[in-house]
Amino acid sequence: PDHKTVKNLLAKKEFTVRDLYGEDVLVPVGETAKSFKGIIKMNNIGRFIWENLEKVETEDEIVSMVVDKYALELTQAKNDVDDFIKYLKNVDII
Repeated sequence: PDHKTVKNLLAKKEFTVRDLYGEDVLVPVGETAKSFKGIIKMNNIGRFIWENLEKVETEDEIVSMVVDKYALELTQAKNDVDDFIKYLKNVDII
């Protein structure tokens, strides 16, 4: 089985979670605000993943947490976690 380690997925840049008109967004702060223009919208699962990323060792652990919290099928939770982590990597946040 593929046990992707998320230990090195700790946020490279400084972001804070804000509620913007009822939507969860990641907003750059500090030095990051100078280079990263814009905000990143997240759904509730994205926010949950973001807030728990540093507490887990592997992607499988975060998938299990998502399954438990949102009562999703394992496949759906895995897809959501994979998609969100890929997105964060693509925009160079992790």
